[in-house]
Amino acid sequence: YSLYDEGVERARGTSIILHINEEGEEYLSEYKLREILNKYCAFMPVEIYLTDEEKEPEKPKEGEEPAVPAPVNDTKPLWQKNPGEASDEEYKAFYQKVFSDYREPLFHLHLNADYPLNFKGILYFPRLSHEYDSLEGQVKLYYNQVFVADNIKEVVPEYMLMLRGVLDCPMLPLNVSRSYLQSNSYVKRVSAHIVKKVADKLCGMKNTDREAYEKLWGEIKMFSEYAALCDKKFFERVRDALLLPLTDGSHKTLSEYLEAAKEKHENKVYYATDKNAQAQYIKMLSEEGIECALLDKMIDNQFVTMLEHENAGVQFLRVDSALDALTDKAEEQSEENESLTALFREVSGDEKLTVTLKALRDAKTPCILTLDEQARRFDDMMKMYRAAGESLPEGMAPTATLTLNSACPTVVSLVDEQEEERRMLVARQMYTLALLSQRGLTGEELSRFLCDSYDILARI
Repeated sequence: YSLYDEGVERARGTSIILHINEEGEEYLSEYKLREILNKYCAFMPVEIYLTDEEKEPEKPKEGEEPAVPAPVNDTKPLWQKNPGEASDEEYKAFYQKVFSDYREPLFHLHLNADYPLNFKGILYFPRLSHEYDSLEGQVKLYYNQVFVADNIKEVVPEYMLMLRGVLDCPMLPLNVSRSYLQSNSYVKRVSAHIVKKVADKLCGMKNTDREAYEKLWGEIKMFSEYAALCDKKFFERVRDALLLPLTDGSHKTLSEYLEAAKEKHENKVYYATDKNAQAQYIKMLSEEGIECALLDKMIDNQFVTMLEHENAGVQFLRVDSALDALTDKAEEQSEENESLTALFREVSGDEKLTVTLKALRDAKTPCILTLDEQARRFDDMMKMYRAAGESLPEGMAPTATLTLNSACPTVVSLVDEQEEERRMLVARQMYTLALLSQRGLTGEELSRFLCDSYDILARI
């Protein structure tokens, strides 16, 4: 094979002849050579051609001109153009060519920083199939179109490495070392500029085309929240572009949600982590005119804690953690009944179960299970750390509270019920229904629930 410039006579210039031993025979493969050229020389400013001297060129058909050799590299890459000169199709084609990804990126950001930073590049937001997709992106670093390295964390912040793209920094040396990058002020300014431009892009999309931005939010939500958790400056810039997805499919910023909730539940944000399992709670709140956010990703546990810290007085409550919005203020004082407490602790098998009587506005619901918000969050965090391999002891599960609705006729009749078997059957059915509205039943719980349901049908 030979590498040469088009138009240069073969008798002039320098010829480099490599003799390959047995261990290096793979480098005699045209495929291997093209692979190397595509990685390290794909955008060299001088045209590079790869030809096989031993392969006879294809003869042109009668009437056709001889095929002109095509260079293996692109001497004028897209990032060298001004942002207004390239079309969306060109950006998509460049992405698919460089990263061999058949999926179109969500959107792109064209960087063109003048003096004193003097660098160019294009960053893409790739599509993620789900939250467990690899967050490792590919940001290729170039020096005057010469490939330097992949994913240098000092140039692109680690929390943005899920992005894909190219950066051409002619003010960096070709041979960069980790210690050099860590202490170089130019690198720090480039990194800060990239963070600012990404934040500006998110805010601009939200402000100029809110509908399109909401459609994309499901795929950029995790990235945005993770970046906000890692970098407070980034969070401050995108604060008004962070959306809360609601259970009805719409979206609101935190400030929009709090403004709408000012009269009914000031500074309180109700959220669900499982739209189907917590449907009963969502329905009851919806009937009271209360919107619920849907925070169903692992990262949301830490994200809501940060939002509470950054917004003094604001409290996030999972839909199964509090009943204040479902009770009349005039009758919000709860009562205790020793007989009912003993009964429900027996049917639940939980000696620590807290049982209270409280009048709910929905008289059809006999009882509701709630969990302490902070204790449940801590328990969820411990589970996440253990799943990640941390050797942590099992924490105490958050204590459940069973609230019996004193406005429900079923509860009132249960207080006066004298037949022990019937009393146990009704209490067990009530508790299992409350449990079912919060989570799925275990095999044993489901079997017991079905037997009780058949028994009740037989008595009707």
